[in-house]
Amino acid sequence: MSIKRHILHALILTALWGVFLREAGARVTGDAELGYVGYDAEANGKKVVRGHSFEQRYSLLYQSDGLLYGGRVGSYDLNLGYEWGAFDTRVKNPSDPTDPGGNINPSISGGHPIYRGEIVIDPLELPMKLKAYSYELNRISFIRNSTGTAPEGSSLIGPRLTTDLLDGLSINSGVTMLFGVKNGLTNGYNAIFQHIPLVMVDYRDELRKDTKSATPVDTRLRRLAFVSLNKRDNWFHYRTTRFEDRLNPTLSFTESQFQLGTIDQTLARRWVDMTNWLKISTDGQFTKHASVNPINSYESYDLNFFAAAARQTWEARTFSSFTRLQDRNGLTLERTVPMYATGVLKSDVEWKGTLYSRDRRLRRLDGSESLKNDRNGSLRLDMFSRAPFTLGTFAKVENSENEGAKLLSFEGGVETASTRRFSRDYSLFASYNVKYFDASNGTVGDSKYLNQTAVVRGVYTASQTVRFELEENVSAGSGTNPRDFSNQAIIVNSGLTSNSGVNSTLNRRDESINDYLRSVTTLAGYWTPRPRLRVSAALSEDILAPSGAPVDSVTTVRGDIDYALSDFTMRVRGSYRYRNQGGAVTDFFDGQGVVEYKPNRNLEASLYYIYNFGHDTPNTRSEVADIRQRLIYSFYSTRGLARKVLEISEEYDYNRTQNFGTAVASLTTTQRLRLGARYYPISRLFVGGNARFSLLEPNSVTEQVYNATVGVTFSKLQASLDYSYGKRDGNDNRIEKRIAANVRKFF
Repeated sequence: MSIKRHILHALILTALWGVFLREAGARVTGDAELGYVGYDAEANGKKVVRGHSFEQRYSLLYQSDGLLYGGRVGSYDLNLGYEWGAFDTRVKNPSDPTDPGGNINPSISGGHPIYRGEIVIDPLELPMKLKAYSYELNRISFIRNSTGTAPEGSSLIGPRLTTDLLDGLSINSGVTMLFGVKNGLTNGYNAIFQHIPLVMVDYRDELRKDTKSATPVDTRLRRLAFVSLNKRDNWFHYRTTRFEDRLNPTLSFTESQFQLGTIDQTLARRWVDMTNWLKISTDGQFTKHASVNPINSYESYDLNFFAAAARQTWEARTFSSFTRLQDRNGLTLERTVPMYATGVLKSDVEWKGTLYSRDRRLRRLDGSESLKNDRNGSLRLDMFSRAPFTLGTFAKVENSENEGAKLLSFEGGVETASTRRFSRDYSLFASYNVKYFDASNGTVGDSKYLNQTAVVRGVYTASQTVRFELEENVSAGSGTNPRDFSNQAIIVNSGLTSNSGVNSTLNRRDESINDYLRSVTTLAGYWTPRPRLRVSAALSEDILAPSGAPVDSVTTVRGDIDYALSDFTMRVRGSYRYRNQGGAVTDFFDGQGVVEYKPNRNLEASLYYIYNFGHDTPNTRSEVADIRQRLIYSFYSTRGLARKVLEISEEYDYNRTQNFGTAVASLTTTQRLRLGARYYPISRLFVGGNARFSLLEPNSVTEQVYNATVGVTFSKLQASLDYSYGKRDGNDNRIEKRIAANVRKFF
């Protein structure tokens, strides 16, 4: 019923618009598409799949757009048409006529109107604008899968038979009216219009319906919004939403929202200048969500207060919010008050400060309560920016509570760094950081914990092309780690997070350890002999000595090479890691690189490789090598307009994976060579072919796949004919053949 109503509306609008049209452009477009696929497969001399598929699709669309009364009243855009599609597929398994998955005959047809109508009424001398639209431009699509083929991964070319058709409706309709004073009004009624408040009404209707597909859907979403500007930047919003799911009614709901504040009709936040240095923005919202399933219903109140202040020597901002939520869990009250400030005390002294408070209380239906809160503050000073050495100091304090468990945290530190006034060749940096945690009433009892970290770093710039860095990082922890607590600003054992490496077995960091001493020494060098060439190398020794556990050390060597020109790019990465944990030794090497070369439009070459090996555990070892090489050479005509005449391509892939265990060793090798060519005798006609040869280990399985194609690509006509043949010697001795033809005509 709704579809007929939309079509009727479009026809009525077409008739009415014909009265007002003065400048219009109309045209009729359409397309027709036919496709056929035939597929045969046999295994070990027996025919296992025989199938064919025929599909067709047609569409016709009338388009018209123009201005209403020469643009003085508005404009319009109209598209109205119809699309129809169908397919018929037959799949048989001659070796097993009773196989339900290998003997299917799907056949589906369907069609729906396609249209797009939009009219804009925007009189130049009246304070109003109206936009009405409705469109359904969802096109029919065919689903092609591997029904009736061999087990997953064993198909050579794949049948690509059509097995489903998506013909769903996706109708979007709506109307938006904006009434109020706008720029450009020059008539004598302008003074009267200024006393009329700005009003916007917006209605949207979204219909989704497709009950024939494998994932059916039948929903409708309707939204209505009313927005009014009361005074200055104080806006009132009323929004109502109704969602219907006819296939799963439990997902249906209605929702109403009231909002008042400095949020305009586009939902953009407005700022009100209270003084020349203070501006604020505030809003409040009430939401009532009523679902067919009562457990998904809720009511919420949301209040926001934003403020920004700026003076000559300082700036401050706050973004406070309060939420009251009543849902199936109970009553939740949440308040968040952050404040950020920055300033300058002297010409070389800057400060930054933050204050943060968050409280969340849940009162459950059974009367029990849950309380979570977090309050923290920080202050940082940066001094002596014009001296040979800068000085920075900071302090943080945080108090958090979670279900009765409390954690008081303190962090402070000092750091210094050299400037150009000290030296142009040497750069020094040093810092000391301390964290203290006092936890009580946790599941592990009361605990006190201390983190300390000291960092010293020196950089020597020998020349414009050579630079060396040496860094020592020493950290320690003592006491009982409050591992069951979580802070927002001050984190326990933040330096012991997992290493980001190519092998997860070397990620041995643990945030939950208690007493420990850790030393990380890193020596790195950077060489830039040319502006586009950079070579770097690094050596690091990471030693972790936790209490009650063996010493854990990781030695890492890394090298990188980057070289880039306009026609040549090379990136090489290599790293080796050696780990010794109480005598248990594991190691891992990872290397990868990319080389790309494109000197001109004729030649394009690339090489990509990955090679890694090592011990995942002391008793297991793995080795992976992956190489991908590609070469494309194109020939262009030298007569008349330059165009591509012939393209020749070659690709080679090599993959080797080997795993060594305590008793079993497995080796898998895959080699694939692809050769292809595409010839363009004329600019709109192409003839192509390619061949793929594969050698699979173990069992020395060989695969051969050949493909030939011909096609034309005119502006109003596209056609292609494709034939593929595949053969596997070994395992199932499979042979596959597929022919596909497609024609599409535009008019």
